[in-house]
Parts: sequence; structure tokens; C-alpha cells
Amino acid sequence: MNNIIKVISILIGTIIGAGFASGKEIYVFFKIFGNLGVVGIIVSTILTGLIIYSVLYISKKKYITSNENFLDTISNNKIDAIQKTTKMILKNIINVFLIISFFIMVAGWSAYFKQKYGIAIFITAGIMGILLYLTFLNNIDGIMKISSYIVPVLIVIILFIAYKNIVLSDVITLSQTTAPIWYVILNAIIYSSYNSIMLIPILISVNETIKSTKEIKIITIITSMILLILSLCIFQILNLAQFDINNVELPILEILSGSTAQETLYSIVVIIAIFTTAVSAGYGFLENIKDKTKYKKVAGLICLLAIPISYLGFGKLINIMYPLFGAIAMYQIILIFKQYSIAKNSKN
Repeated sequence: MNNIIKVISILIGTIIGAGFASGKEIYVFFKIFGNLGVVGIIVSTILTGLIIYSVLYISKKKYITSNENFLDTISNNKIDAIQKTTKMILKNIINVFLIISFFIMVAGWSAYFKQKYGIAIFITAGIMGILLYLTFLNNIDGIMKISSYIVPVLIVIILFIAYKNIVLSDVITLSQTTAPIWYVILNAIIYSSYNSIMLIPILISVNETIKSTKEIKIITIITSMILLILSLCIFQILNLAQFDINNVELPILEILSGSTAQETLYSIVVIIAIFTTAVSAGYGFLENIKDKTKYKKVAGLICLLAIPISYLGFGKLINIMYPLFGAIAMYQIILIFKQYSIAKNSKN
């Protein structure tokens, strides 16, 4: 049971990144659709759950231990040239997304402390680089240990803030939208797709700690339920905004700015989310290195490069790059479900 809790913590920590915790993702993909945004959240949660279950099931059934093996499996084709091309495309897309996400999360971390406390960017970026490097040296065990402690804190704070601002607030009137339902569902699929890019390498890594199909089901159900509840909490908090949050990078913090205590408390959530996203993205990228003897050197290099790159922001990542990579990653999701069907019907 302890391993199940650890796995759930690391999955939630991977999904609930900076964009989610800040409210920006929920706004861009769901809140703009008003009432229908709730439908989008439900569809996205179900799809994410199916992805989690399918990847864990395939990894367990096919004895997959690395992202490289997983890409070989889902891109399996009778024509060798097509298989190699498919694998190469998927791998390049994943690597580009992961490393960009890693750098921009470090940039977001530094920008937050610069804006809030006036601390020089190179100082905070350097500190985070060191913390991330030490975490990467511990591989998945280190990540699971960290997630098992900080993710429950993150969940409790979000639920507490939601309780204080929703249950104790006046009745909230949800905005309406003229968007067709198919467009809402499409956005939900794209949202789940780009989340899966960082989630899949982590799922493969934790597979060895999972003992049976029953544990896979438990992990999938609980993770999905937590994700659904937290998404709805963020969605409802966004409805409290008395201003246009379209161009606000950290809308939840802006909404809570009237309460110093709550803003400070939620700042902890954002900081934790940025860190867990950076860890997941960086680890996912490092796991795709063919020559494992270079793991430490590459880990040190990307942590070092993150310092000068930290002078960039992360707003465009959510508004432009996430939807773009999400649309591209839909092909990977199709291959995963296809391979799950094959694995499910296989006697071996």
C-alpha cells in the first residue's frame, strides 16, 4: 500500500504542474467555455485515467523498463522503415517538449522570486539547478521520496483554499459560452495529450514498483479522482475573479491577492508545482539518453544551462506550445491504445 501511495503522489506531482496550480491551464483549456468547461474537465480526467492504465498495463505485460523500449513497442510495424521513422518522430517530439518544459519551469521559478521578493534570477536559478541535479542523481527513487512528502501538502493546500473561497463564498454564477461541444472535447483531448508526454516516462519508471493489475487499477482510479476534484476546485476559484484573467500568468495568486495569508499559502503550491514539473520534465528527458554513462554529465549540463535560460518567461508555453505539442502527441495516444488492445488480447 505504501508503494501505491508513492506512485499516486508522483503521478499527481507530474500532472499538477505550474500551469495547473496557477490556474492558467484550467482557464485556457476549460474555464473559457463556461459551464461546458466542467464537461471538458471530466472528459480530460477520463482520458488521462485511460492513458495511465494503458501505459502501466503495456509496461507490465511486455516487461518494459525504459522509454526506449516503450517507443519500440507502440511504434511496432510490419514495415521496419515505418517503425523506425515513427519511433524517431515520437522520440524527437517528446525530447524537445521535455527539455523546453524543464527550462521554462526553472525560468518560472526564478521569475516568481524576482517579482515577489526581488531576488536576482541567477541566484534562484542556481539554487534550483543544484536541487534538481541532486534529485536526478537519485533517479526515480529520489523523485518518489520527494513526491511522497510534498504532493500531499500541495493537495491539502489546494483543497483548503478552495474550501475557504467556494464553500464560504456567495453562490457563483458560471459564465456561458457559444462554443460547440465538440470543440470543448477536442481541447480536453489536447490537454490530456500534452500532459501524457511528461507522464509516460514516469509511468514506465514506476512500473517496477507495481506488483499486479489490481494495483494498476487502484492507482488509476485514485489518481483520476484526485485530479478531477483538484481541477474542479481550481475551476471554481477562477470563477471568483473580478477582473479579466486572460493575460494574467498566475490568475489564482491574483485572485487571492486580497488575502495575504491565503496568497502566501498558495504561493507554496505554485512553488512546489513548478519544482515537481521541472523534476518530471528533466527526468523524462534524461531517461531518453541512450548512453547511460553520460547521465550525470547531461544532468549537470541541463541544470547549468537552465541558469541563463531562466531569463525567459513561461507564459507562451501554456498559451502556444502546450496546445501545439498536445495536438502532435495525440498520435502517440492512438498508438498506445492500439498497443493496449493488442496486449490485452495477447495470450502471452
